[in-house]
Amino acid sequence: MSGGPPVVIGHPRTSSARPLRDVLGRLGVRRIVVVDDVRLAQIVADTAAEPPQLLLLHAGLPGFSPDFLMALRENANLRDVPVLVLGRFPAGTLRGELMRAGATDLLARPLTLAELSARLSVHLDRCRLDRSLQEVIRSLQTYHHGAMQRMALARQMQLGLLPDVAACRSLEGRYGIALDSHFESSSELGGDLWGARSLDDRRFALFLCDFTGHGVAAALNTFRLHALLARIDLPADDPAEALRVLNGLLVGLLPEAQFAAMIYAVVDVSADRLVYATAGAPKPLVRHTGGRLEVGPSCGLPLGLASEARYRNHCLDFPPGSTLLLFSDALYEARRWDGEMFGYGGVSDLVQGLDDSDLQRPLGRYFATVPRLLADDLTVLWISRNGRPRSGPD
Repeated sequence: MSGGPPVVIGHPRTSSARPLRDVLGRLGVRRIVVVDDVRLAQIVADTAAEPPQLLLLHAGLPGFSPDFLMALRENANLRDVPVLVLGRFPAGTLRGELMRAGATDLLARPLTLAELSARLSVHLDRCRLDRSLQEVIRSLQTYHHGAMQRMALARQMQLGLLPDVAACRSLEGRYGIALDSHFESSSELGGDLWGARSLDDRRFALFLCDFTGHGVAAALNTFRLHALLARIDLPADDPAEALRVLNGLLVGLLPEAQFAAMIYAVVDVSADRLVYATAGAPKPLVRHTGGRLEVGPSCGLPLGLASEARYRNHCLDFPPGSTLLLFSDALYEARRWDGEMFGYGGVSDLVQGLDDSDLQRPLGRYFATVPRLLADDLTVLWISRNGRPRSGPD
């Protein structure tokens, strides 16, 4: 029906309810239902799909009592509907009983039409505001549900950019390595991306990129980079030149004030070495046999800042028995529970705790020290030349 939810008047004499109808009409109420006894309950049942916006009940309505009012409130359709009681209330006890039973307001007679109009106006305005707020809440809930669905789909798409289990197992089998990774964004979407691919029978390349910020904007940049890597022919065996090419492309693609820290590395298992270049990325760590820890240098501007930026190759020994750790800056910039930065010292301790099984035990110690609600996206790559590859498809 048109005109919005009805106002229900309960009056012992329907003919005497005309002044109430007139007042409500002047207040903009278009649907008014008048009943003269406890058929009110049936009226409510008939309007279950659209509960009344207000009940105006005369205290002389046959069957009306605090118990009757309490029974009305037990109806789910009336739980939040304003109930106004019109009548004479000489006893304070009755007024208290009616309010405790669920009356929203008592309109004590004698009552002028002007005062009645003012009192009803307050409650009707509140009803309209409540309906508007409920519509806004429903609209926001619908939008939120849709946004969460879209965000979950986008997250699945972003996770699809990362090397899958089959690709990792293929690298392990071909080069006699063990590879593990941890990818965790601080929000539904993140700005980190990593990848690895074979170059020839003795060399494979890997990279880790961390775009500034996090959330949707940073995630879009990971898709940009992934598309670039699929489209261009990088000088894949020369890390410094690969970064130079990517930087030249990203300078024209990234919005102002957005950039990326990146490390690009080539592992040569026949020469037992790691050649890499960095663009504002954290220093790589190599743990050698016997526990000696080597921290590689890092230099070079982040990608996307200056088209003339150049990068330099560095070389680290990476013989069998060694472990390489690459990571985004969230690993060492995170704050411990005591507020102190985790730092490179904490990362070094993690590397010392790595073994041939996986990355999860040292990360478990990490998250026991650092609150899980990360301020930035975290990616950790662990490559070990400890011999036996994992089982799985090559």
